[in-house]
Amino acid sequence: MSIRINGNKFLADFMHSGTRYRKQFNTDAEAREWEASLRKRLTLGQPTTDLLQGQTATGMNIRELLEDTYQRNWRDTRNERHQLVNMRQIEAHFGADCVASTITTESVDGFVRYLEQRGVAPSTINSRLSTLSKALSFGADRGYITNRPKVSRKKVGNNARMRFLTDEEEHDIIDALEGDGRIDFANFFKWSMDTGMRPIEARFIPQTAVRHDPELGYLVDMRRTKNSYPRTIPLTNRAYEAFQDLSDEPMPFARFTEANIRSNWKFVREALNDHDPEFVFYLTRHTCASRLVQRKVELYTVKEWMGHKTFEMTMRYAKLSPRNMLDAKQALEQVI
Repeated sequence: MSIRINGNKFLADFMHSGTRYRKQFNTDAEAREWEASLRKRLTLGQPTTDLLQGQTATGMNIRELLEDTYQRNWRDTRNERHQLVNMRQIEAHFGADCVASTITTESVDGFVRYLEQRGVAPSTINSRLSTLSKALSFGADRGYITNRPKVSRKKVGNNARMRFLTDEEEHDIIDALEGDGRIDFANFFKWSMDTGMRPIEARFIPQTAVRHDPELGYLVDMRRTKNSYPRTIPLTNRAYEAFQDLSDEPMPFARFTEANIRSNWKFVREALNDHDPEFVFYLTRHTCASRLVQRKVELYTVKEWMGHKTFEMTMRYAKLSPRNMLDAKQALEQVI
């Protein structure tokens, strides 16, 4: 039986041979009796017209769809809390009782405009859209909804803009941090620059994740990553020394929470660059990818190092420097 409470009613809701059957009742017993009878008739090929009269025609609402998607995909995962926030925002906009099959591309566009008007950042809008798209796909795959609207993500930032940390900026940042006694964060900055690791990935690195390989030197094994894509990368001497200096705790980087990073980076911005909105800590990851490309590391290797699922994502982070463009120009000017 698949009976559940729906407001002050009891909803019988089940699938049979690719068709969904739903009907609400005042009591649990009525719902169970109806479902048992209908299942039996469907199985035996008997008439069902009388039982289907008054069947819920509205279909699954957005709250039910999000809840089913949550139970199947997000519950008890590292992304659970984030998805719950997105679910609340989606439900608040469309309304809990909004029939999922009535959501159109136009209404999705309206959701985006609503978020934009509230000043929500493009990356956060895309996160909300990702949750909605996952739920709609989940519903379409199971026959809960018949028409899946197109959900187009917003473009985040300007991919043509070349922004990464220069060698001079890197040195200035380290000097400023160490000069102010922020030694631990300076080490975390060095680690992030040379590994390209996301802060949330670094926070889950235990001491035991760093090991020595006779051929490759020191390595770090990453098991908990943003996209559940484990990877192993070799450590530069500087990254290993930074790890050693912070290895007084079982999870050396757990101390660098979002609040900790925000506080330390605020100091860096005020000391060095308080006018550039793109001067953010996440540039450590951009810079790592950019340097790998600039120094002619193969794109496949860069993709694996950074933990990207697609080359498109790798190219978003890997900004070529003007020096690379000059090399290209000189190559074209060579006399054959």
